[in-house]
Amino acid sequence: MVQAFALRQFIFPAYCLTTSWDNALVAFQAEGQKVLALAGPLTEDRLQRRVLVKASMGIEDSSRYWSAAMVMEHLIEVGSRTAVGIVELSNGATVTVKADIADVKPVGGKGSEIIEDFRQFLDDYVWIVAEEVGNRRSKSRYPHPWFGELNAHQWMCLGAVHQSIHRKQMERIVAGLER
Repeated sequence: MVQAFALRQFIFPAYCLTTSWDNALVAFQAEGQKVLALAGPLTEDRLQRRVLVKASMGIEDSSRYWSAAMVMEHLIEVGSRTAVGIVELSNGATVTVKADIADVKPVGGKGSEIIEDFRQFLDDYVWIVAEEVGNRRSKSRYPHPWFGELNAHQWMCLGAVHQSIHRKQMERIVAGLER
């Protein structure tokens, strides 16, 4: 797929070259706040209702039929693993979390408490990458299934990009609920 190639080879590397660690964190938080704003007004039923969204860059076909709650569940799981990996890389430690796309698919079933869980996750992420990170310029790397070997800064950038991709998915889900 041409989009996936462009994302891997050009878009993501350019983003990492032009985005500082702190700006990636700001973008991560801003995208997270947008997700919360989209989820906040949804009723329990609408939060759980799956919507098939059109194919878009960064969203695999198997991830196109999710609910808003499933998006937040996925963002919590991936973001939590990413934060741990960033800390481990920055401290020169072996990365203990698994970067496996199939392993982070949401199971669903969480009710409206997912909104508070997501809010807490955003706070925890900021605290972890602010307080537990060692050397932001560490040469240690860990592979991502799509992007290959990434250092802590690149994983930090990927966190922001990942939030953005799924915020757009959330917008499409909410729009689909209106139909």
